[in-house]
Amino acid sequence: MKKHRMKRSILLMIALVLVLAPLSLGTRPSPASAQQESQALSEGRAGTSETGDGAASVRISKDFEDGTLQGWFGRGGNEVLTVSPLAAHTGSYGMQVTGRTQGWNGPQLDVTPIMETGKTYRLSAWVKLPAGTPGSPVSMVIQRTTGGTNAYEVVKSVQAGDSGWVKLSGEYTLQQPIESLAVYFESFDHPTLDFYVDDVVIERAPDPVPIEIQKDIPSLKDVFAGQFKLGTAVLVNEIQNPNSPDAELVRKHFNSLTAGNELKWDATEPAEGQFNFTAADKIVNFAMDNGIAMRGHTLVWHSQTPKWVFYDRGGNLASKELLYARMKKHIDTVVGRYKGKIYAWDVVNEVIEPGDQKPGGLRNSLWYQIAGEEFIEKAFLFAHEADPDAKLFINDYNTNDPVKRQFLHDLIKRLKAKGIPVDGVGHQTHIGIEYPRVQELDDMIQAFRDLDIDQQVTELDMSIYTNDTDAYETFPTELQIKQANRYREIFDVFRKHSDQLSAVIFWGKDDLNTWLRTFPVVRNNWPLLFDERLQAKYAYWALVDPAKVPVETKRTKALEASVKIDGQAEAVWNVAQAVPIQAGGKAAATYKTLWDAGHLYVWVDVDDATVNGNDAVEVYIDENNGKTNAYEADDKKYTFRRSGANPHKPAEYKAVKTEKGYRIEASIPVDGAQTGKEIGFDVRIRDRSGSAEELASWNDIHHRQDTDTSGYGVLTMAEGPRTAKAAKGTAVIDGDIDDIWNKAEQIVTDRWVSGSSGSTAKVRTLWDDNRLYVLAEVTDSLVTKRSANVWEQDSVEIFIDQNNARTGSYDGDDGQYRVNFDNETSVNPGSLSANLTSAAKRTPTGYIIEAAVDWVGTPPKAGSIIGFDVQVNNDENDDGTRDSVAIWNDTSDRTWQNLTNIGLLTLE
Repeated sequence: MKKHRMKRSILLMIALVLVLAPLSLGTRPSPASAQQESQALSEGRAGTSETGDGAASVRISKDFEDGTLQGWFGRGGNEVLTVSPLAAHTGSYGMQVTGRTQGWNGPQLDVTPIMETGKTYRLSAWVKLPAGTPGSPVSMVIQRTTGGTNAYEVVKSVQAGDSGWVKLSGEYTLQQPIESLAVYFESFDHPTLDFYVDDVVIERAPDPVPIEIQKDIPSLKDVFAGQFKLGTAVLVNEIQNPNSPDAELVRKHFNSLTAGNELKWDATEPAEGQFNFTAADKIVNFAMDNGIAMRGHTLVWHSQTPKWVFYDRGGNLASKELLYARMKKHIDTVVGRYKGKIYAWDVVNEVIEPGDQKPGGLRNSLWYQIAGEEFIEKAFLFAHEADPDAKLFINDYNTNDPVKRQFLHDLIKRLKAKGIPVDGVGHQTHIGIEYPRVQELDDMIQAFRDLDIDQQVTELDMSIYTNDTDAYETFPTELQIKQANRYREIFDVFRKHSDQLSAVIFWGKDDLNTWLRTFPVVRNNWPLLFDERLQAKYAYWALVDPAKVPVETKRTKALEASVKIDGQAEAVWNVAQAVPIQAGGKAAATYKTLWDAGHLYVWVDVDDATVNGNDAVEVYIDENNGKTNAYEADDKKYTFRRSGANPHKPAEYKAVKTEKGYRIEASIPVDGAQTGKEIGFDVRIRDRSGSAEELASWNDIHHRQDTDTSGYGVLTMAEGPRTAKAAKGTAVIDGDIDDIWNKAEQIVTDRWVSGSSGSTAKVRTLWDDNRLYVLAEVTDSLVTKRSANVWEQDSVEIFIDQNNARTGSYDGDDGQYRVNFDNETSVNPGSLSANLTSAAKRTPTGYIIEAAVDWVGTPPKAGSIIGFDVQVNNDENDDGTRDSVAIWNDTSDRTWQNLTNIGLLTLE
């Protein structure tokens, strides 16, 4: 899958350690020689000067033009550092690094003499790999020694290659006193990688303007008063100084506080019986002193629990009795210490993992391996005994996923039936700027209503990225607006379910203090409501006063097809994407669009049970997409009333009553309709009830469409989906092309997602009552799986949308199945891994993939249309980088997460 397609909880937990722990990754070998460190700055060009305001500035430049290493030395002592013309980015020389044998090996420079505590420094360098070396990451890292302990802080990582120089640049603030400080380069996952480094620059950044929070803006806790607590997670250093701006921000805006790291097992009891509450006490006392409700996170978890918990003194897995004794002592001590001070505890965390294929969807953790499901029961019983008044939660991520959610729901139901004191469910809600859909979050909360338990959103943040390769140095304005509007829609859902939610808690208070700066890769991310300087973002104003957020320009597509305007759901409407129009936490309507020469077809389903003759759908067209503040000649508004009255000739429409409200099907004249044409477009729902009126718009949420087209979205006229037929038949999955394949229709992956040439496949499909069969004959002159990333290996990917819902994210019936030329498989979501059977065989011109995918739930019948696509991944030159992707239908490069553009396969 693409780099973040499958959520790996172990990576998530590692990232939490990186960000929430005090930046120490354990021990790595120290540099080879202290004497080398002391002389590191004696060569090269370095200096200090006075700025205009009297502050000292520092600049070090290491360009190797004098033919020496200028103070650099090998961290492990085995590296070979050479000044070489091959390594020159500019000038005649650069530094060549060879001889590495471990990931942390690399060149290091002592910078202890030049960096001051509390100051910020800008670091940059250029890196490149020797010719013929596959692309690999190279990182610039700071090694800081404080109190005799080494910490390793990544400044920047980049994907280096052999075809050109890549710049590493970032800022580093020295926040703690030091005994020593060094900068070094490594490739941690590639221990033998050779690389070049040149033009290293370290300079002190200007002292920042002192931070002051905005005291005259509404407090978030007041905005949501009477609905739910509004909380944040912090680390102890953020509130250690009660007079700091960070502490001020917490006091002003939040009435629930979570310790991000300080109450976990490895922080409170790192060695058996040796408890340390220094950091946790500071956070709890801060909450108590400021009248903030304190939340405990977390007691029992598969991650950040010391190894000793699970093993006896002989090194064997602990017995159930020993495990429970340790659990009880830990819970009695921790929960007992804060009895009456912590209002809620995450008792167990992340115990559901369907991909582990254990009964009940339980995670195959060491807790489970020793004690089975019973460990969950014991944890809740022990916690309740320790503090009978605390609310006890079971907490997990991806609870928007229907499969995982159902496992969690059923677990809670079983526990409650046994009398286990489970008071609530926590939804972590680490989300992205596009995924999951808002409706999924609505469904997530709705799904637990029948259990009569409390619900909380416990770890909310929103990454601005949709993949692991993008990285922005600054936060693009359009993404700021998009993030804000998405937060507004999500909080509309939370408000809708305020009778269920007792708290919504952000995983961090500001964009400087977020784990997403190192997960899933090191890069800037801006996932929260306040920026790095604690100033309110558009995301904040979206929750407080949406009128202060500029209109986002949304984009959608109309597929080419013709329909009859009769209010009836012709089959072709099934291929059109259903776009929601949100209002008050629910979909007020959904619309679809199609087009042909001269017409735009619009289908709108309105959810409105209260009938009023003036209810209407308003469609706005700006044919030249001019985005002007006043109407031009090409700008039109069309009103389609629920009553069916007053048609707009030459527009044609039909109004039909539906179970939930009404439907409008309309044909609107459009000049010059053709593939690729973009028009300004918006849909507004006018809902009248007596003298009151409510408006809900797809794009311009400020409802200024009647005079101003600048707030319209953009609709692009696109090709319709390709169609194919699957013959009925059962194939033997062995990599041989049996005679039964002769009756199957052949399609070709001849559209390019990336690249413009490379490997393609001839594909045939069959089906029976149990599964779908796919045969792909791939033409590939050089097969390779050099990359560790499975999506960059030569392989075939099969996408299936069994119910053809064409959703913007994967539903329970949707799957992505990848098979490489060596028959190594990967599946998204992982819970469907058992559904795939495959075989692979080399051929003189490439390879064959034969696969069978089991139907999910109720199998489709003859005549059914399913969503289907197939693509070929190709590393053309064996460098570990995917050079081309050829697909049958959807060229969006988002089929792995979004099925709105998938092709159609009819089961004959």
